[in-house]
Amino acid sequence: MTSRFAMKARLLSANHRVDTANDLAEAAPLLPQSQAVLLREDVPERLAWLVSRIRIRSSAAIVAVCGAGASAGAFLAGCDHVLDPLAGDAVLRARLRSWLPHATADLPGFAEPGAGFDHADQIGLITDDATLSAEWRQAVKDALGKTLQIVSAQAGAASLDDRLAVVLIDAGLPGGGLQQLADLRARLSAAGRGAALALLQHIPAPEEEAQALDIGASEVLEAQLSDPHHRVELMARLNWLLRRGIESERSHSDARLARRLASIDPLTGLLNRRCMAVEISAAMRSDNGFSLLMIDIDRFKAINDGHGHGAGDAVLRQVAAILGEVVGGDGKLGRHGGEEFVVLLPQGDPTLAVSLAERIRHAVATRRIRVSGLAGSAELAVSVSVGVGVTECCDCPGGAPEDVLEQADWALLAAKAAGRNIVILARERRAA
Repeated sequence: MTSRFAMKARLLSANHRVDTANDLAEAAPLLPQSQAVLLREDVPERLAWLVSRIRIRSSAAIVAVCGAGASAGAFLAGCDHVLDPLAGDAVLRARLRSWLPHATADLPGFAEPGAGFDHADQIGLITDDATLSAEWRQAVKDALGKTLQIVSAQAGAASLDDRLAVVLIDAGLPGGGLQQLADLRARLSAAGRGAALALLQHIPAPEEEAQALDIGASEVLEAQLSDPHHRVELMARLNWLLRRGIESERSHSDARLARRLASIDPLTGLLNRRCMAVEISAAMRSDNGFSLLMIDIDRFKAINDGHGHGAGDAVLRQVAAILGEVVGGDGKLGRHGGEEFVVLLPQGDPTLAVSLAERIRHAVATRRIRVSGLAGSAELAVSVSVGVGVTECCDCPGGAPEDVLEQADWALLAAKAAGRNIVILARERRAA
């Protein structure tokens, strides 16, 4: 039997800060600052009472230190995890790294989950074992009332449903469950998605268990937990995995939303100037030709002065929508600033660029834009001027891509000076 002092020494060697207490009264002042509470109590009623008292004082993970025979009772008492006191140091350290609360950035504005976050209760299993599939499908249904999605190892991560919060991986797969686990973790990371992963071991293998947890598994489970006698333990462990998966996806969802908001103009919904600058810089670094369309709403100041800035905003939104319809998937569209927009086309063909610019000009000129302004509702006739810069039209050797933005900007100024509501293609760096 491992004493609490021996356990403290093991935890200290793993660089954890450890405090010990003889009873709840002695532990009470320490609980609010604790990340995990390890309990050694063999009487189920006493353990349940301790867990209930700790929950009042702390949100720390509660870990029962007991053998496999007492694990069901520990979960029934309300513990989050069970730790075998005879587990090796590698497993002990890996399990604590997985169980301890993960630090997350406190991002303002993302406290609530986004609409459509509906995959909180979905669980999948990667295996080619028909017997294992049948046993675990029934076990998950009995324990949680959930449907288990079975995915063949050959299809692997590529066929997993994005709504899954928990993915179980058969450790006995040909080629190894650890490789499947590593591949799935890498795929989720690349996609910016979150889920809780767990390895199902047919035979206890401490070295494999520690490796799985270090690779990124949230838990390692015994395949025998599908037996009805382990229903309480299975329910507790799957519920914890579901919570971990939900938290992970919510964190990734917040990060995806933050990245999107950082690249989107809030008024028009188009890419913002910073994002377009990145796209243009990438085009400049490539060996392929490209085109830029600089678009400016004509006499926009008069709209603001005559109808108010609310009407001006309405014009910007509706012109942006028209541009989006015309450009479609042919190029990248963004708001450059004020009443200016920019289109990046992935080819340096002046004919194609001018043709698109003319379609944009015509589409805007033939629409009437309804606004509600200072003088009431009105339908406005709006036009745009477009300057086109194309790599093929640069007058320097090879058509230096950094000149395209300058040319498009010059062409736009020339279009405004020539009377507006026209398209001009820049053919020289310094045209008259």
